[in-house]
Amino acid sequence: MESYFEEMFGEIVGEGAQATVYAKGDVAVKLYKEGYPKENVFSEAYIMANLERVNFPSPKIYEVLLTKGRYALRMERVKGKVMSELGNPEKFEEILDILVDLQCRLQKYDQAAWAPELKQRFRDDLERNTKLSPGLKKKLRDILHTLPEGNALCHCDFHSGNVFFDGKNYTIIDLLQISRGAPEADAACSYMSYRLVHEGIAEAYLDRYCRKSGLSRESIHKWLTVYAGTMLGQVPEHFTPIIEQFLPEAE
Repeated sequence: MESYFEEMFGEIVGEGAQATVYAKGDVAVKLYKEGYPKENVFSEAYIMANLERVNFPSPKIYEVLLTKGRYALRMERVKGKVMSELGNPEKFEEILDILVDLQCRLQKYDQAAWAPELKQRFRDDLERNTKLSPGLKKKLRDILHTLPEGNALCHCDFHSGNVFFDGKNYTIIDLLQISRGAPEADAACSYMSYRLVHEGIAEAYLDRYCRKSGLSRESIHKWLTVYAGTMLGQVPEHFTPIIEQFLPEAE
């Protein structure tokens, strides 16, 4: 079957938990795993189309496909290399500075009335999470209620593995979680992405983000508490002890 897709879409250039990316010439196809929710595919296509209208640095979307029972997105091929080189001591600080600067600039996009509301998405994620005890779920809902709405364009998975650079331009990928909300919430998502890999990288990221944005660690940690609640039981089990560090005691 894979040879069929390679013949149709080109060589495999990327592979994740939910999709395989093929490319031929200037076109890429993101082919989702069998059974991947149809609504998520169309949601990502809708997001990409709207981002294109505001000149957000993301790939252009061409069409949604259904082939051999699997959904796919045909899009512009991303140029350059992914910036996930934080393990290189020589580039560690330089790359973090670039990423934080880029994230803060992207959060200033103000033409995102079409984007899902981030606070509501977190609220829905908490309600659906069966791994949370009733007491903990209530406490997290109460914390979320006190947090600001916000109008920043939030990627919600912004880290070095989702940014490409071709020597001139940056391109952002994995756009399904894009929402409209408080920039502190977006920073909390990025912090957790780094924290699941390396605590030192996460802390270095947060130091830089707070200096660049002018936002406080305290305000980001409030969002981090809620975000940890949405993640509990939704990621591989070996990450659970890390996530639990950010959860409050249930009343």
